[in-house]
Amino acid sequence: MKFVWPHKLPGMFWDFIVSDSLRIYRVLPRRLKFSYWFVFFLQVTSAMTETLTLLVLSLFAISVASPEAAMNHFLVRAFLDLVPPLGDYVSTPRRMVGFTSSFMILFVCLKSVLSAITSHSTTSYSEKVANYAARETIKRFLSKSYYWHISAESSGIVHKILLRDALASLTVQLLSLYTNIICCLFLFVSLFIAQPKLTLVVVVCFSVSSLALYTSIKNHLDRAGKIHTETSVEENMVMLAMTKGVREIITYHQQDMAIQKMEHAINKGLKARIFVTFSTYIPSIIMECVGFCTIGGLVIYMLSRHIPMEEIVAAASILMLTAWRILPIVTRSLAYSVAIRGNRQRGMLCLDLLEGFAKEDPEPLPEPDPDFEFRETLTLKKAYFHYPDTQDLILKNVSITIGKGQNVGLIGPSGAGKSTLALLLSGLVSPTGGIFEIDGKEPTPSARAAYLLKLGYVPQNPLLMEGTLADNVAFSEWGRDYDRGKVLAACKLAALDFVVRDPKNLDIELAGSSGRSLSGGEAQRVAIARALFAKPEVIIFDEATSALDQANENAIRNTIHNVKGQMTTIVIAHRLTTVLDCDIIHWMDAGRIVASGPPSEIIPRYEESLNLTEPDPSLPS
Repeated sequence: MKFVWPHKLPGMFWDFIVSDSLRIYRVLPRRLKFSYWFVFFLQVTSAMTETLTLLVLSLFAISVASPEAAMNHFLVRAFLDLVPPLGDYVSTPRRMVGFTSSFMILFVCLKSVLSAITSHSTTSYSEKVANYAARETIKRFLSKSYYWHISAESSGIVHKILLRDALASLTVQLLSLYTNIICCLFLFVSLFIAQPKLTLVVVVCFSVSSLALYTSIKNHLDRAGKIHTETSVEENMVMLAMTKGVREIITYHQQDMAIQKMEHAINKGLKARIFVTFSTYIPSIIMECVGFCTIGGLVIYMLSRHIPMEEIVAAASILMLTAWRILPIVTRSLAYSVAIRGNRQRGMLCLDLLEGFAKEDPEPLPEPDPDFEFRETLTLKKAYFHYPDTQDLILKNVSITIGKGQNVGLIGPSGAGKSTLALLLSGLVSPTGGIFEIDGKEPTPSARAAYLLKLGYVPQNPLLMEGTLADNVAFSEWGRDYDRGKVLAACKLAALDFVVRDPKNLDIELAGSSGRSLSGGEAQRVAIARALFAKPEVIIFDEATSALDQANENAIRNTIHNVKGQMTTIVIAHRLTTVLDCDIIHWMDAGRIVASGPPSEIIPRYEESLNLTEPDPSLPS
């Protein structure tokens, strides 16, 4: 155990307590800064009333034991001189006892009400800080470019956002620590005036014990807090991977291995979490022993010195009242100090994120060009592309032109670059090298924004938001009134048979704790209906029929065929039946387009390249 010398305490207090509070305070908006001081004022006021309770109870005890002594107390005399009628009323011992009893009841009731208000305000403030951290980080997160979102930095930020509750708890813990320190100082000064020698002994005992306790566990807490933070992030990553890969886990019967991975991630930080949680109880256990050992030791010492019993009883009474009021405050101060060290690293991760975002000057989202129109072609010229955090090219010298109203298929093995090519054609990202053009011109930011409004996208794993099925289909008009007739028409085009049979199913709840769970095929058809509802001019189907049976795939093929000429469709598929009706198919491999042509020409060549031993029975002979 490394001892902490007293002269180093101010620096330690500044480094780990004050500087953190200043950092948090700077990043808060004005309204939360005002609330910060309001909560601090309430906490200090509540702490002071807790302290004054000691005086009120002492006065009550004195008045019961000796009403005359209570009536002659200098504080009582000063108060009664301010209110002469009250002084006349409490002129008898019985009335004095009645007055102190009534005053004690009123004061304790008011103190309890103030304590309840303070607790509610503190809890409310904590939630407001957590909500602000979530709102601000998610707002900045969503304002980033899509290219940034496909980088490793994006996934790391998600885990920091999830630590917003730790930041909120740290904020309140720091506030509460300040309050308890102020209260301790006020109590010790008050008691020192009344009983300087006894108070000095108590201060020395409590200070030495607190310092020894804090010193003995602070380094362990720092290590445990670091492990807790790291393993929390790891647990989130493992859980996210499991939820995304549940299909593979079930397909390959790896449920037991997935559980083992999760248990390993949890157990890795188990001891640290236990220590961080248990350490908050250590101060109350230790300081209670210290407090009452101090009282008992002083009484034994006074007895050994043959001090009169009247003085011993008076001193013991004061010490007992002191311990009753001071011990909880000292214990809470230590407990907050311990909790801060255990929680600090997790809260600082979220604070670092907020501070980083605050230093940035995010570019405003461009306003869509109201005069933009897609008239003729989408073109990529000699396009190269690599994802963030890697220099490996996914697309290599790709040139492609898609005419308006054309039905285009993209086929090829996994990793060939099909989805990446569709990503560039969507306009969400720009090619690393080469040119993307709309109607022969590179789009301006406002033209690109307008183009995105004319785009529909159907992913393989669609997003389902909490809300009704109709809300999910009308996602492009989220938060606004939408036409349910248009929703139903889109569901029919997407072959959502259970909605077609009973339109009341538009109102079933999805995704929430009590919502209906959709199959993979149903979720994909909801995504298709969502894209069709928006009436896009360009629609991208990214393996959008992979979870559909043959009958539903045929229905979607009919839908794609029916919108031919009205929409430009780009269909990415492993199932060759999906692209049979396309005008042209581009066969991709290793980031290049190796062949282009009509389905009747490209599909047989592609099948041959795959060395199919048997032809696909779903294909026409």
